[in-house]
Amino acid sequence: MEQKGSMLLKVMSIIMMVGGIIGAVGSFFFALAAGVLQVGVSSEEVQSQLTTQQSGQAGVVMGLLWFGVVVLIAGSVIEIIAGVKGKNNWNNPAMAKTLMIWGIICAAVSTLGTILFSAGSGSFQALSAVTGLVVPVLYIIGTVQLKSQA
Repeated sequence: MEQKGSMLLKVMSIIMMVGGIIGAVGSFFFALAAGVLQVGVSSEEVQSQLTTQQSGQAGVVMGLLWFGVVVLIAGSVIEIIAGVKGKNNWNNPAMAKTLMIWGIICAAVSTLGTILFSAGSGSFQALSAVTGLVVPVLYIIGTVQLKSQA
């Protein structure tokens, strides 16, 4: 009997590759904005207007901002890798467990991003949290379908 693979996994893999590329481009612009903000906050003119406490708080905010940039870049790279691996192995049941791990990593990074965004903005975006998890969860479901063919 011919292996059919998981069409869901194949489609989600393509979506993940596209999303990862969009995320990588977005992270480039986010890093540029963070750099401009860093220069502004670090200027002597701004620093002279801040109290010691405000200066410390600005440093913490900038640290969180740069951590967010790193998470966004890492998440984009992970999403692209998971997408490529899923696209190349959507019909290979032997790879289902490995692909499932990639899907779980993507879901975890998405959750971390949501937490960081919520902490930084002071508001929780439920729609963003849900949509950020839909593709990785469907990818994982696709790996389960693929594994069942083994």
